[in-house]
Amino acid sequence: MSGDAHDFESVARVIRARRTSMIVDKSRDVADDVLDELFELANWAPCHKRTWPWRFAVVRGDARSALGHTVAEAMHRFGDEPDKVTKARTKYTRTPVVVVVGSVVGDSEQRTAENRDATSVAVQNFMLGATARGIATYWGSCPKGADADVATWCGFETDTKIVALVYVGWATSSVDAPERPQPIVNRLS
Repeated sequence: MSGDAHDFESVARVIRARRTSMIVDKSRDVADDVLDELFELANWAPCHKRTWPWRFAVVRGDARSALGHTVAEAMHRFGDEPDKVTKARTKYTRTPVVVVVGSVVGDSEQRTAENRDATSVAVQNFMLGATARGIATYWGSCPKGADADVATWCGFETDTKIVALVYVGWATSSVDAPERPQPIVNRLS
């Protein structure tokens, strides 16, 4: 581990450049080999007890609409407003690729929470790698009541918790950084 100022500045630059964005070239696919590089980075997330709890599904082409219908049907059963259900049917076609990220259930409530935390870090690693490659990402949540339907549709274990539906595409412009508050830090001695 080198730990020099150049390494720090490189990492800091990518972290500060990452933005939530769907301003993408909708006609340009993100190739599997590029996505595989990002999944490899995601796989470096720390995880408790080496459970490797993350699961990924790459959704592109007509499958994006099928994902939307799966989500919409679950939302309808759950009683969501008709306008939200209708929007869900087409929302996943807004970028060339959607990556569904799931977290497996653990052998205890605590392990399930730890798995979800680790999976969230894996998503961040994926998104930071995407930023460094010029790829825009947008972390969307799975609508309430749709986890089991989406997990089953993706081929995950049925009880997998869906942590993210990440919209992915080649960025066509940048997004300005919002103002950030100072971190809240308690220093105890």
